[in-house]
Amino acid sequence: MIPTGLRRIFDSLGRCAVLFSGGHDSEVLLRVAVNTLGPDMVISLTAASPFLAGFYTDVVRAVTEELGLEPVIAGTPLLEDPSITANDERRCYFCKKTIYRVLKSEARSRNFGFVMDGTNLDDLGAERPGLAAALEESIIHPFVQAGMGRRDITELGRALGTSEEGRPSDSCLATRIPPGTLITRGLLGLVEEMEAPLRPLVSGRFRVRAYPGILAVEYCEADREAVEKNTGKLRSIAGGAGLSIELRKQVD
Repeated sequence: MIPTGLRRIFDSLGRCAVLFSGGHDSEVLLRVAVNTLGPDMVISLTAASPFLAGFYTDVVRAVTEELGLEPVIAGTPLLEDPSITANDERRCYFCKKTIYRVLKSEARSRNFGFVMDGTNLDDLGAERPGLAAALEESIIHPFVQAGMGRRDITELGRALGTSEEGRPSDSCLATRIPPGTLITRGLLGLVEEMEAPLRPLVSGRFRVRAYPGILAVEYCEADREAVEKNTGKLRSIAGGAGLSIELRKQVD
């Protein structure tokens, strides 16, 4: 079930901490770790902040309970750092740097030396400033070391009891705010409030992006009916903040 090369990586590391955001790839990595090493040799680390939607915190708790793990959910001071809230092209780097440092400290305090995440080969071809922070903080990428891309991970995840259905590719809430626009707790909260009614229902890529005066609801054709059924609710939430909404169907 688990590729030999991937299993060897875990066998060589022993006790390990897995960074689990509630996303699909990091869940598969966590399941591989528990399957290979056993729950006593693994901890799940999650960075709690206004950047992470509550939907994913719920996923973290549900999955770790299923796997017999006690989730470590640590607060991170992301909104206290002006290099992050300024929201320029280096935001992701500074954000990841802070998250890695906080979670590595949590791992060390529990006597776990190796910290890993779900980065895969397909991620390496994208513009991801956070990868530089991961390198500097010695975060291990087992899927990359094993030569695995997104398709390989999806296939492995199905064998291990998870799937991407109901949890399409996603990113942190800060990505909904245009570069150069100050990131605030209020703006992040508004975006999450808008996405929350749809997040358990959508099967494709879904975002609510904040622009001056409007909140753009981006969705795939597969989720058109769910979005249309909830349009009234979305308008009400946006109207409470003095904003309008714009529905934008994306190419699937």
